[in-house]
Amino acid sequence: MIRNRNSNDVLHITRNKKISLGGRIMKTAKSISWGVAVLGAWEFLTPFILGYTVMKAAMWDAIIVGIAIAILGIWAAVSNTEDTIKTLNWINAVLGLWLVIAPFLLRYTTTASALWNNIIIGIVVIVLGSWAALKVGSTSNTGHEGHTA
Repeated sequence: MIRNRNSNDVLHITRNKKISLGGRIMKTAKSISWGVAVLGAWEFLTPFILGYTVMKAAMWDAIIVGIAIAILGIWAAVSNTEDTIKTLNWINAVLGLWLVIAPFLLRYTTTASALWNNIIIGIVVIVLGSWAALKVGSTSNTGHEGHTA
């Protein structure tokens, strides 16, 4: 026997599929945010691991920006609000841009380990932060409203 479904059943099924898609997107964005947090922790530790603690501008830049990236990354990873995750990842992308340009503005380009670490970590943070922010932003195109994972 075939049951007829009314339009509300179809809408309900469609809505559930969209919510499921949104949940996967949120999970991906949160996973990316954890990766960004790890990069922030690495940035914080690099003056001590790579040995440029004598270069005070490079050291304090790495410590301050590394802590900020790590905290914002963790916050985005544990948040259940799409807007918060999106905003925090965009802020981290901007901090990644800062990492790329800081050696030139703060004049520590002669310290190769700090220079290349900042450029590489900065580019990766820009890419991952932007990706996570855009990923969360794409849930608004799936048609569900206010879903959080």
